[in-house]
Amino acid sequence: MIVYGFDSIARLLVDQGYLFKLIANERGVVVFPHTTEHRDSGQPGICYADDSQGNAIAAMVKPNLIEFRYHRDFSEQRVSHVSQRIIDTHEFSFARDFAVTYQGRTLITVKSL
Repeated sequence: MIVYGFDSIARLLVDQGYLFKLIANERGVVVFPHTTEHRDSGQPGICYADDSQGNAIAAMVKPNLIEFRYHRDFSEQRVSHVSQRIIDTHEFSFARDFAVTYQGRTLITVKSL
């Protein structure tokens, strides 16, 4: 999985109250500051648009939680698969113990706090 934009959020991870956004699909993940809209970020093959348009799913990331927004083309199983691939990247090693939610349901539970 390709990770785009990690340099834009890496310095945030030292703060206890960080918040940033991402869009992702099986091809890769794009991370960016929370002040940028999901629809305004993207890379080749990874595109998010409002109302379940585009081929990527949007999420918010804060300490101990990755929270995915609804996308009609992403089942819970698909979100679980994509999120696990994200967490398995070197860049997201900080999130290996995070909970992952989709539509308010927990897909991956917090392993430790």
